[in-house]
Amino acid sequence: MTRTTFTPALRVTGLVLILIAATVAHAGEVTLPMPGPWGDDYSETLDDPAGVDATEAFQRFRQQSMQGTSATYRSIEQILRYGAPFAERLPDLAEELARRADDIETWFARETPARDGEPGALPAAWEDPDFAEYKAAYREAAERLQRKVESAEDLENEDFQLRATEALNGVRHHCLACHDNYRRR
Repeated sequence: MTRTTFTPALRVTGLVLILIAATVAHAGEVTLPMPGPWGDDYSETLDDPAGVDATEAFQRFRQQSMQGTSATYRSIEQILRYGAPFAERLPDLAEELARRADDIETWFARETPARDGEPGALPAAWEDPDFAEYKAAYREAAERLQRKVESAEDLENEDFQLRATEALNGVRHHCLACHDNYRRR
């Protein structure tokens, strides 16, 4: 069996042709091939970058950032509330949650409310002066949890985990309160 080798320029040309063909085949989407190191090639269909405007990209960034924050919260919750055997991960997770809470100003730096009828941030997030207090309270709750975890002598101690769960509940309370007032579901 003969093996064909392609020059880098020919590979790029081939990828461009595939990208053009994918764009024509599915308006608004492109399919990108991803050669895998284990012998299988995969592809992923994405929105065509030419069809996503800056406001939509900003909204998606905020949504993805919040989903990452939720995943971090849920990981902590599995340890504290449900006994997942990863208590040694609590310091890193609590630090990550607090760091993500610091990013909340970035998430709302531009006025990018969801379109009418679509889920997402309501215009009130930028119009209501109380929104700043919600963001500050959320950051403080995440920092409180981080301090509690940092000061723990035994991360597996049930009394500590109960107190840390209370602090985690405070973080969740601020998430829900903000979403109830400033988010359309």
